[in-house]
Amino acid sequence: MDIELARAFDATPEAMWAILLDPQPMAECVPGMEAVEVVSPTEYLATIKVKIAFISARFKVRTVIAQADAPRYLRCEVTGEDSAVGSAIKAVAEMWLTPTEAGTELRVKGAATIMGRLGALGLNPVKTKAERMWEDFCVRLAAKLAGPADVEATPVVPFTAEPAPAAPILAPPIVTPAAVTPAADSVTHIPPRKPGFLARLLPRSEPGEIRVELERDGTRAVLHWPAAQGAECLAWLERTFAPTR
Repeated sequence: MDIELARAFDATPEAMWAILLDPQPMAECVPGMEAVEVVSPTEYLATIKVKIAFISARFKVRTVIAQADAPRYLRCEVTGEDSAVGSAIKAVAEMWLTPTEAGTELRVKGAATIMGRLGALGLNPVKTKAERMWEDFCVRLAAKLAGPADVEATPVVPFTAEPAPAAPILAPPIVTPAAVTPAADSVTHIPPRKPGFLARLLPRSEPGEIRVELERDGTRAVLHWPAAQGAECLAWLERTFAPTR
């Protein structure tokens, strides 16, 4: 894919060159740029996120400056890939800064080869995306060249937290000893209830569980019941399995 784009700026070639060759402000102008690392004065590593059609890719890009003539001309070689989406790019880009009466014309020309899933989309969507990124880049670059806007600073009033009101000191509660009822002189003894028919059938089981085994008319039944519900277990057994008198 071959592409050539141009835009006029109200700035000198020297001012534009200073920004375009400075990794940090340059990275802030590139749409989708997430990180940039300076390997050497002529080599940079960057991470760029881009979405074309229905494919979102995050390219690891390596840029090497092959030729430079400050502040007029620059040629660089670019390679990048995103193994997650199976796409790669290889490109050669050239940049010219030409003085004009109104400022400087920035012209770029690139020849790129896109492989993998993004390459399968065809030329039109890729070229359209490149043109949109160029427009966004130019807007950001113009803002950088214009410098920060003169904005009247709003004084910041330091915040001083008001001390919280002290908690009232409460008197300790007055504890009145409860009246003690004297114990009865005699205790009525209630004899324990004799185990019923079904209670005698309950074999020993694991703690916390009642296990019942019954056999009637050739049918054997095993029942597991929580020990905490032993009374309910006995009542159910008496209603269900008690012998007919």
